[in-house]
Amino acid sequence: MPPMRIDAQRDFGRRECPSCACEVAANHNRCPICGYEFPVAPPARRGLLALIALILLALILLGYLRIAAL
Repeated sequence: MPPMRIDAQRDFGRRECPSCACEVAANHNRCPICGYEFPVAPPARRGLLALIALILLALILLGYLRIAAL
């Protein structure tokens, strides 16, 4: 597999620092003004949370279908 190429000039948008309200590039994990570190969930955790949400949604839909069938 070839190495991933990263375009350093790509614009990822901006987000506001919750600590000092400074505009920070969305691909930066730390505010350059106050040093606030944006929380980053590990990829495995994101997948687990998505799976749990999908299971809960399926259970809710099954409950509605059972109620509607009565």
